[in-house]
Amino acid sequence: MKLKIKFVGFEIKETEVDVNGQSYSEILESLGINPETVVVVRDNLPVPVDEKAEGGEIKVVRVISGG
Repeated sequence: MKLKIKFVGFEIKETEVDVNGQSYSEILESLGINPETVVVVRDNLPVPVDEKAEGGEIKVVRVISGG
């Protein structure tokens, strides 16, 4: 199953990966992204990064915090 990923706040803008029963967290780690620093959005709603990924399309939004 293919998953199209659009990135917000990253140099890379878009990629496509095979899901293979992985969680969003596992996919992000395979792309070198710390899952604790992003929000995964599917159908305009945030989804838990430990949820099993499905085919389709998601957005990965970098979270910026500071004081």
